[in-house]
Amino acid sequence: STYPFSSSAFICASDNALMSTGRADNEVGSLSDLKHQITVKTEAGKSAKQSVVKLEHRMKDLAEIIKYAKQYKTNRSYHIAYKKSKNPDAYFRRYESQLILYGGARRVLEQTGINLKGLNVDKLKAEYQELMKQKNELTSTYKDCEKEVRELKRKQENLNQYLGRTQPNPAQEQPEKNKNKSL
Repeated sequence: STYPFSSSAFICASDNALMSTGRADNEVGSLSDLKHQITVKTEAGKSAKQSVVKLEHRMKDLAEIIKYAKQYKTNRSYHIAYKKSKNPDAYFRRYESQLILYGGARRVLEQTGINLKGLNVDKLKAEYQELMKQKNELTSTYKDCEKEVRELKRKQENLNQYLGRTQPNPAQEQPEKNKNKSL
């Protein structure tokens, strides 16, 4: 051979050269480090997304509680006046909607375990805003992790192509998987 290096020595040398340029870019030391970073970022993204989903469920429940708490507070005066009324039937006919809303809101709040004596709608709204803030932060984290994973996978793909370690095209693997399923 006219070249003093074997092909395996060239691949190792080019691998090291690539890794040294990669270190400055993303502190990647080897393909295995790159795979590890992809795994770590993917797990961090999944964890953030799961937390977002849990927060969204809690926010939905809290929004419903806030809605009923507002109804309760708004229509409570009608209930008090109804209790004090000299002619409850006439009062009920006149303010039936408000009294029904009050009764329904009261039932829902009692079923969820809310203390009606210490009900503070502003405190519930503040808690909702805090959950919204956490959700926005976690959503940002999740999106950042997804972006980093895409970038790291692109780097991995580029390195594999450069080193001649191209992986089979996923579109070509699909028919083979479908054939195996039919067996």
